[in-house]
Amino acid sequence: MKKLALFLLFFAMNFLHEVFAQSKVEWVKLPDLPDLKGRAGMFAGVSHHALIAIGGANFPEKMPWEGGKKRWYSDIFVLEKGGTPKRLPTQLAVACGYGASVSYQNQLLLFGGSNQDGHLTQSEALEWNGTDVVRKSLPALPYPLAQMGGLVLNDMVILIGGNQTSTAAPLKTCLVLDLQDIAAGWKEILFPGEARIFPMCGKDQQYGYVFSGETSGLNRLGHKYRAILTDAYRFELRREKGQPVARWESLAPMPRGASAGGATVPLLKDGRFFFWGGVDGMTGAWRTPPKHPGIIKSLMVYHPTDDTWEYVGEQKEWPSRVTLPVVEWEGVWVYVSGEILPGVRTPSLMGVR
Repeated sequence: MKKLALFLLFFAMNFLHEVFAQSKVEWVKLPDLPDLKGRAGMFAGVSHHALIAIGGANFPEKMPWEGGKKRWYSDIFVLEKGGTPKRLPTQLAVACGYGASVSYQNQLLLFGGSNQDGHLTQSEALEWNGTDVVRKSLPALPYPLAQMGGLVLNDMVILIGGNQTSTAAPLKTCLVLDLQDIAAGWKEILFPGEARIFPMCGKDQQYGYVFSGETSGLNRLGHKYRAILTDAYRFELRREKGQPVARWESLAPMPRGASAGGATVPLLKDGRFFFWGGVDGMTGAWRTPPKHPGIIKSLMVYHPTDDTWEYVGEQKEWPSRVTLPVVEWEGVWVYVSGEILPGVRTPSLMGVR
C-alpha cells in the first residue's frame, strides 16, 4: 500500500508539473524598433518569414496636453530572424496608422487608417522579396475607416466596427473582402453587438472571435462618456450564393474590458486566448494624463472549450500597452510597439509563447 501511495503521489506531481508547464506563458524580448519614441497604431504582419511593421504615430516633441503635435509615419521596418529591425527604402504612399492589418499567404494586407487629414480608404498588399517590399493595390474600402478590428477567416478578410471620422459614431457593421474573388469587392454585413471602435480579434481553426472595444454612452445630462465594453462573440464566416454570411454566438462576458489591447489576441499552444494590456473601465476613467498610473497589468485567458475566463496574474517587468498590432512570427506572438501611457509610446517588441 505504501509503495502504491508513493507511486500515486509521484504520478500526481508529474501530472501537475505537466499541466503547469503547458499553461505557463514564456515572455520573449525582441530587438527594439529604431525609433526611440516608439509608435502607436502601426500596421504589422509576416511575409516570407520576415516581420514587417509600418507607419503609426507618436508625439516626438511634447505631450498633447503641452501643445505637442502628433506625427504620422509612412516608413516600413523589417525584422528577419536573428537580426534587428531595419528601415526599408520603400514607404507608404501616405503617412498613417490606426487601421487594420492581417497576414495572408506571405503577404501583409493593410486597410484604412487615419492621419492628420482624416480617415482613409486605402487597401493594399505588401510582400517581402528579401531586399524590399513589393506593393500591390487591393479594392479600396467603400468609405474611410479607422480604429476597426480585422482578421482573415476562410480566405475572407472581415473588418469589424471602427469609425469614418475621428468624431463620428462607431459603426455596427462589418466589411468583408473575399480573397478568392477580389474583383467582387467589399460586401457589408451586420455585427450583432453594440457599435464599437478598437475591438480585439482572434481566431482558431474554425471560428473568429471579437472581444471588448469601446463606444460612446450618454449620461443623464446628455453628455458623452467613454463606455468600455466587456462583451465577446465568436462567429463562423461562410459563402452562400456568392455572399459572405456570418453566424454569431455570444460568449461569457469578460472579467474586465480590454479596448485597444492589441489588434489580435494570441492563441496559445494549449488553445487559450491570452490577454495583456488594453483599456478597462477604471483606466478609461482617468482624467489627469500626466499622473496616469499606466495600462492595467493583470493578465487573463479565455478558454474557448468551456466558455470561461481565468485570471492568471500580473506582468510587472514590462509595461502593458494599447493601440498596437500583435503578430504571430516564428512561433512567438509579437506585440509591436504601442502606447504605454497617454501620449507615450515604446519602441520595444515583446513576445509571448
